[in-house]
Amino acid sequence: MKKIALKASVTAVALTLASSHVVAQEDSTRSIEKVVITGSNIKRIDTETATPVQILKKEDIARLGVNSVKEALETLTSSTGALSDIGGSNSFASGASAVSLRNLGKQSTLVLLNSRRVAPYALADYNEVFTNLDSLPLDAIERIEVLRNGGSSIYGSDAVAGVINIITRSDFQGLQARASYDQSLKNGQFRTKTASITGGFGDWDKDKYNVLANVEVFKRDEALWRDLVDDINPDYGKRFSAVAPGSGLMFGNRGAPSTFSYPGNLIGQGPVPGCATLNAAGLCVYDRFSRFEAVPKADRVNALLSGKLDLGGGTEAFAEALYSHTKTSYTSAFATYGSTTANTVWGAGQTFIYQYLPATHPLNTTGEDVELRYRFADAPSYKEATSDQYRVLGGVKGNWRNFDWESAAGVMGSKTKMRSAGALSNSGFKQEIGDYNNFDPDTFSVRDPNFFNHGYQIGKVNSPEVLNTLFPANGYDGKITQYFADAKLTGEVGKIADRAINMAAGVEVRHEQFKIMPTDNLLQGDIVGYGSSTADASRTTEAAFAEVSLPVTSTLDVTAAARIDKFPGFKAHTSPKLAATWKATQSFLLRGTLESGFRAPNLTESAQSSKFAFDNGVVDPKRCPQAQALGQALRTQSAALPNSDPNKALLLARADTVEGNECATGVPSVVLNNPNLKPETTHMGTVGFVLEPIKNTNLSVDYWRIERKDEIGIKSTAELLAAEADQPAGTIKRDTLSSDKTFTTAEQTTYGVTSGRLSGTAGSFLNVARTKTSGIDASANTRFDTGIGRMDLGANATYLLDLKNFSSALNSYGDNLAGRYGYSKTVANVTAALKTGDFTNSLRLIYQSKTALNTDYFDETYTSAGCTKLKWSADECQIKAYGRLDWNFTYTGVRDLTLSIFMRNVTNRRPPLDLRAFNESGGGVIPQDNADVMGRSVRVTAEYKFR
Repeated sequence: MKKIALKASVTAVALTLASSHVVAQEDSTRSIEKVVITGSNIKRIDTETATPVQILKKEDIARLGVNSVKEALETLTSSTGALSDIGGSNSFASGASAVSLRNLGKQSTLVLLNSRRVAPYALADYNEVFTNLDSLPLDAIERIEVLRNGGSSIYGSDAVAGVINIITRSDFQGLQARASYDQSLKNGQFRTKTASITGGFGDWDKDKYNVLANVEVFKRDEALWRDLVDDINPDYGKRFSAVAPGSGLMFGNRGAPSTFSYPGNLIGQGPVPGCATLNAAGLCVYDRFSRFEAVPKADRVNALLSGKLDLGGGTEAFAEALYSHTKTSYTSAFATYGSTTANTVWGAGQTFIYQYLPATHPLNTTGEDVELRYRFADAPSYKEATSDQYRVLGGVKGNWRNFDWESAAGVMGSKTKMRSAGALSNSGFKQEIGDYNNFDPDTFSVRDPNFFNHGYQIGKVNSPEVLNTLFPANGYDGKITQYFADAKLTGEVGKIADRAINMAAGVEVRHEQFKIMPTDNLLQGDIVGYGSSTADASRTTEAAFAEVSLPVTSTLDVTAAARIDKFPGFKAHTSPKLAATWKATQSFLLRGTLESGFRAPNLTESAQSSKFAFDNGVVDPKRCPQAQALGQALRTQSAALPNSDPNKALLLARADTVEGNECATGVPSVVLNNPNLKPETTHMGTVGFVLEPIKNTNLSVDYWRIERKDEIGIKSTAELLAAEADQPAGTIKRDTLSSDKTFTTAEQTTYGVTSGRLSGTAGSFLNVARTKTSGIDASANTRFDTGIGRMDLGANATYLLDLKNFSSALNSYGDNLAGRYGYSKTVANVTAALKTGDFTNSLRLIYQSKTALNTDYFDETYTSAGCTKLKWSADECQIKAYGRLDWNFTYTGVRDLTLSIFMRNVTNRRPPLDLRAFNESGGGVIPQDNADVMGRSVRVTAEYKFR
């Protein structure tokens, strides 16, 4: 009943209060200055425009208890999750964080700093180019303006889903220091520390200049699952322990200590001498949790310097410099060796095959080849991404007759170095261990008598030279540089019935150079199981835009805008926009927008580039059902054996391997650039109203719809497999049945296996997809006095009506994903803040509605029928609704000192079970949401202003 009550109360408040932003009532005695609101270039007094804009002020951000710009933007109900440096260890763009609005991807959300672009991250995430939020200083922010529909007509082609404009402080004087410490109360390994200092001098009104400087330091500690695993929700264990009932092992066999260990096991003979830990079957085991990372270590320094100078005559000079240094250090699991599965290396169909230890090896006393299960615990194993980002600009602005003008020029860029080690080198393996290709194709027995007895010695001390040859450092160097210049003019051009006709016009030019170079061993496909990405191109783009605001009547305003973008190789493209507001009464306003946008292919999609990657977690519809049947048979055989029988663990291990090979496999994919790509085009619109029923209270509701065509991408492996017979020759590659390493010949007959194992896919970027999505944003806020202080109430809610992806296989749109896995229909938050003298208490309730576990039409594994096959109940075949309560307390009773305490997850509530993520991404070992073990956490902040 408590859960039902929580859901009902949250939904009720979200729908009745639903607020996108709180606009405080200004003191009527103060002069009101015209300002530019994101989404327009025309200065205006009105805070409510035709385009819905959400504003997060500095005090709002402080109450959120966030440690970074990324965390602040994740609190938006329109934010739909994107790359994070925390979970990005396997990304092509590790060490960076991004934002995505409306489920349209990080490349479709434009991030501005003081209304101008910042350089993208120097590594593309596969083909997506994006702004690294970790390079932006949080404490220097005055406010964040979020344009919640497309802004292509004003800002350019990558503003399809929305625009986030981060406005930093201005005219700041004095010196201010701020420090915070954030830690989980449940598991102290989750720790984040931030500190900043902000200084400014020069009174703009008196001295005619002002200079602002801000430096911010961010440090986050590493957290390993070894220290957290005992706190994983026991309900996961109840479900997964059913795999091996009575085993006494956490999460059944899947979470057990691994038999891929150091100094290893010879299957059929026993552990290699020197093993410290044995299981009940007498095999050497390794604690896999010791290298499973929940949170990577991060160190960042962000600095901002800005200034402005009155040149007289209404002319002002301004300048700004932004610099950021970020470093993210990942701990990786040690590489393993063993089993009969194969892994593909980039090359002409080259395949790395795990071979048995030959009978001639000194450790092998059986007289025949035996399987070696080994973990290279002496190998280097890490990943580190270091990035430097900058932006330097200068400009002038002033007045001419009835117009304001502004022009600026600058340079910005990013340089990233990513290095990792721990994956096997193909050539290094042959040199230090042996040639795995030298085997008998009929028996798969090794022909090299010294296999695993060359340079590398099993379970012994190996030299750094041998280890570096076997596990060489590899990675990427990325560099992006952009030069830009812009100019704009805005002002009044006439009147209609004493109401001003305002216009704005401008131009900008930008030259960009982008280069991504992998290390030679990646480029040559020498690193086993690793993909590669390259790019080396440049281009110059030009744009011109115009906007006019017409007061058609005393209550009706119409705004028209258009932007023309010219990209090399493409015709000039015009993005128009039409917006209108009708003030029906003093307290009721109707508004709407229509807009068209486009995105030209970026330099990793159309210019010379290549991508080689592994699509992980692939379910092969032609082999997975058979693998599941075989896996179940193996587990049944295991259950009949006593715990002391070594075959018990081996059968369970093979069952996991068989299913992993076919139901959650990694499929290599080679994708090349395509110079014949067309730009993506987008049509979007909004319609809504704003209501102010009483003073200091407003409500708004906006319907939005976005349809994007000719999306640049590749067909997903799942989509290709769903229509495999229709694909061109060479698109899907399969091994022969004779080389099948999952099923024996007898098992192929028993389980009806007629197709070989997937070995890869090939293609190029295409205008292959479409997306359409719609929803409702609702918002409200109110402010009133109580007997003990002032109360502020506000709320935001986004309701996703539909989200559909076009399927070329079906030649129609797929299922509506709203309410499916990863796409909650309702996301809402409600905030209440009470200010009593020097004390402010605020509560924030965050709500997310339930979702099913399955995704689109091709996902049959997690449908109701699929869950039944997995023996999951209907209750487990979903992610339940979730609500979280946060509390913030601020004290300002000491002069120049502000103290605050933020408590996240006051009730210490766990997120709902996500069996899909646990089973796939977590490998049935760890949950994918760190909140499961983070529990309640506290952030303490102190801010002092020096006099």
